[in-house]
Amino acid sequence: MTRSPAKYGRSSLNTADRRMSEESERSIHRALPPVRGRPSPLRGVPGFLGRPIWREARSIRELRLLKESPLWQGHSIPEGHGRPVLLIAGFLAGPRTIDALDHVLQVAGWEVRQATVGRNAGPAYRGILHCEENLHQLHESGEKVRVIGHSRGGQYARILAVRFPALVDQVITLGAPLLIKYPSYAVVKVPAEALDRLWRVGTFGSVDVEAEARVDADRFAPFPPDVDFVSIYSRSDGIVDWRTSLDPAAVAVAVDASHAGLPNSIAGVTAVAAALRRR
Repeated sequence: MTRSPAKYGRSSLNTADRRMSEESERSIHRALPPVRGRPSPLRGVPGFLGRPIWREARSIRELRLLKESPLWQGHSIPEGHGRPVLLIAGFLAGPRTIDALDHVLQVAGWEVRQATVGRNAGPAYRGILHCEENLHQLHESGEKVRVIGHSRGGQYARILAVRFPALVDQVITLGAPLLIKYPSYAVVKVPAEALDRLWRVGTFGSVDVEAEARVDADRFAPFPPDVDFVSIYSRSDGIVDWRTSLDPAAVAVAVDASHAGLPNSIAGVTAVAAALRRR
């Protein structure tokens, strides 16, 4: 999805708005205590049931507050100057789930493209093929690409960096289960594993099992040292166990948001902005 930044433009940022934006950015570093060590993902019944899914209902309010904030006009977002960004949606998601982040980045002058993965429900290797094509298209300018992925899209972003470190400048993941293939929470694990079994027996047409196996290997491969890597997560995520987002190769940033709200909330977008400033 693309929009013309000129359509939205930036309005002047008054002192009160600037203070609010600065306070929002500082809050992502102090809202929650730091993680000590690398906590293991929950197992057994707690790991399967996860958090109450109804907590994800707050994502509606999170998006509304984002649209009412100075961030929506691009304030406190680093100037893009036409630099390329690839956005990748999550499992069973689609463009609407990352449209807000797309908008904010384009207003700030980034050249944004959403990966053509549809609802991202098919075999991973097919989604990765689309992402690879999108990545190469964005890199035609000669500039390395920032890749931002939500949930399963974050897994894809990591794989792109492993496969094409010369094309990727930075990976930013939002609520991505980086240490496991499928989140352990029942709300995702059950349909994901059911679909996986159906894909592999050819229910939806022929499947390249070897290509899927290569994706499974690359998702846990060593991360390239020259690519910046930030994993943004929420301990109140109702879909993904936040512990699975703590990839040892990544800088981990905790925010308070729903899973759906990570790319659609003040906290999540502010964390993305802070990550973009690292390069």
